[in-house]
Amino acid sequence: MRRAIQPAPVRTPIATRIAAAGVLGGVVLALGLAPLVGLIPFRGQSLGAAVLLPPWLMAAIAAGTVLLATVSAVIGLRRVVISPLGVRTRTTPPTPHWLRALIAVVLVAAGFVAGFVVPGIGGAIAMITALVAIFGVGLLVLNLIGPWVLKIGARMQLRRAKTPERLLAARIVLDDAKGAWRQVSGVAMASFMAVFAGTGVALMDVMSAGDPSAQDLALLTDMRTGLIITLVASFLMVGCSVAVTQASDILDQRDLHRSLHYLGVPAGTVDSARRRAVMSPLLITALGSALCAAVLIFPLLGIALITAPLSIATIAAVLAVGIALVWIATRLTRPLLMRAFAG
Repeated sequence: MRRAIQPAPVRTPIATRIAAAGVLGGVVLALGLAPLVGLIPFRGQSLGAAVLLPPWLMAAIAAGTVLLATVSAVIGLRRVVISPLGVRTRTTPPTPHWLRALIAVVLVAAGFVAGFVVPGIGGAIAMITALVAIFGVGLLVLNLIGPWVLKIGARMQLRRAKTPERLLAARIVLDDAKGAWRQVSGVAMASFMAVFAGTGVALMDVMSAGDPSAQDLALLTDMRTGLIITLVASFLMVGCSVAVTQASDILDQRDLHRSLHYLGVPAGTVDSARRRAVMSPLLITALGSALCAAVLIFPLLGIALITAPLSIATIAAVLAVGIALVWIATRLTRPLLMRAFAG
């Protein structure tokens, strides 16, 4: 009786070592920046040692991160290794369905109506609860509708493509709309948050224009500090996320890039298509996310705060910085593409 051929064992020491190195670097960086972060004032005093997690919790998070990376690597490799010969399957990523758009519209409509109803039920607690709920619903809507919108936009661009760069860029997005969304989802969240931050800045300006008490001034200061921390954190997340995603995509597609090189396709054409496949969805995502946030927050704060000069300036600044970070990330990863072409 012949023995059944079993898949070759999947080894993931490299993934585990990389994850461990990343975790170690993150812990060292966090400990090094803790004294500076501790100087940030909040509620009338510096944060101090409150920014540091307990050692046991930090160790648990580090171990959990390494374990998660290892399990993810094992699952990913089990999907492609199907025989000892290393044969790989090539599957077409599932395309987003139009039902995503329908569900997103229903959620936005529900959030819009809730924005009118909830404030009349209670006071400040109800308002804060509504803001948190609307924020969560908005992020859910973005993740639902984002890939579908990018797919529709790529189809339109494909029909109008007149250059190889535009054609390749549209095909890249169409082949994996979810992957394209992952590359710009960080900016989508930052754009969504920008509307909340902009209206918050406008609200603080209105509150400080009168004769606020010392307690109100302290609250305004803490709100401003919270907004700044949130925006800075979102920018750092966007920059790191886009750079890592771009680098991983180039490494995953190095065989394709090498084949294009052998076929005589210039490296500049592929690089231009790669950047266009990111920047074009980015503009759609940034503007769409800001519009979604404005629709959801309108019932609670009104159009006056959303369109206030300070609010518009804050939103525009956040969008500009987010787009610039993505553009820089695409430039920084260009040497990886050139090395892939060189073989």
